[in-house]
Amino acid sequence: MVARLEKQAKDHRITASQIKTVCNELGLGDRVDALIAELKGSGVMSPKLGSLAEVSRAGTPIYELNPSLFTEKGEKK
Repeated sequence: MVARLEKQAKDHRITASQIKTVCNELGLGDRVDALIAELKGSGVMSPKLGSLAEVSRAGTPIYELNPSLFTEKGEKK
């Protein structure tokens, strides 16, 4: 799951919409909110606290995947 999220992410940033897409692909569509909460609670990702304009453009919350969990090629450590 986390490796699939990293593949969808750009510069370790992923939107809630992208997370929902991955969940649907894996058959977890109704667990998106719970999964986001678990990933945040475990330190895998955190809300992107940068520019509100970026969130506004995306039209969805933006999260940042913890870069210490991945190699430079996007592979999970």
